[in-house]
Amino acid sequence: MSERSAIGTIALRAARLQRLLQRAQRPWTRYVERRALERYSALAGRLFAQLDRTGQGGLARATPQITAALITRSDVAVLLVNDLAAGPANQVLKLPLTAAACHSTTLHRQVLAELHAQPALRDFCTLVPQPLAWGVFEDQEYYLETALDGLAASDLVRQDRTPAALKREAVWAIRKLHLSTAQRRSVDALAFAKLAGDDLALLYRLGQHWPEPALLRDKLQSVEALLRRRLIGSELPFGWVHGDFWPGNLLVRPAGELSGIIDWDRALPGQLPLLDILHLFAYMRKMHRHIELGEAIVEYLLPAAFDAEERALMAESLAVYGLPADPEFLQAATWLYWLRFASANLVRYPKFQNDTFWLSRNVYTVLKRG
Repeated sequence: MSERSAIGTIALRAARLQRLLQRAQRPWTRYVERRALERYSALAGRLFAQLDRTGQGGLARATPQITAALITRSDVAVLLVNDLAAGPANQVLKLPLTAAACHSTTLHRQVLAELHAQPALRDFCTLVPQPLAWGVFEDQEYYLETALDGLAASDLVRQDRTPAALKREAVWAIRKLHLSTAQRRSVDALAFAKLAGDDLALLYRLGQHWPEPALLRDKLQSVEALLRRRLIGSELPFGWVHGDFWPGNLLVRPAGELSGIIDWDRALPGQLPLLDILHLFAYMRKMHRHIELGEAIVEYLLPAAFDAEERALMAESLAVYGLPADPEFLQAATWLYWLRFASANLVRYPKFQNDTFWLSRNVYTVLKRG
């Protein structure tokens, strides 16, 4: 066995051991989380009393009922609240627990405020939460918004109960955001740097320390050449995108219709609209097949990999956005999406930069097979 293979084997065994340790720690972790949620629920009660006294939050009563609570993987305590006499939760209270969570929650709130302020998005914003109150209470940052009805579509996808119309309704909905905010402009060298250049530079730098650096560099150069050829000099539509448009951020009613789009902290203006649609397609395939996102993305580099519904939705989207419909442009857009996904995760989660498993399935596989 070569030294490189041995290192890879050790890394995989270490990852398996880590998963076993995490499994053993789950009962204690659940106990600690339950006690923490009890404290946050008590704090929420005092906060609501304060909001009622000051006339903030639009509460119907001073002592709303907390119907559910959880701590997310992004370190936010989320409490579903009902301030009416009966019925489902109609508000969501978020208590960010780390500096990163506070930053993310602030971005989410600011994006929602921006979207709700645009008259052209009035219809679209029926699918978007409305900020109600925010600030600091007893040294804890808080953020209160309206609750949207429905369940996270990811729960249904994992149970193989995906609503038949989910993909279609989600694409039609997000296209309202894209089309209402899009502005066409020509892509020059500066715009290309923002679209792809900075992400390419990151992968070039990190790739020097990964296995087969010369091969990876050659593959990246081929990707860069394609992107430059198809993007620079083209007039393309750029507008707001959600940035994390996957089933976990889509809410659906019991009958299956789309009822909301949540978690807007990664939304950005001035982006190519196809990125949201490609992310939805790839993530749903990832979930159905239990594979890594990179393994799903590499399939979409071939037009034949789109299923019949995806091909129809993509053809519609290219037409309404006024984008080229040829296979090479779609391949370039898919590479741009992968580039954005890979670089964003490598920056957001630095441990991925040396994670053999993650890199092999989300970076190496894509570059070698693409």
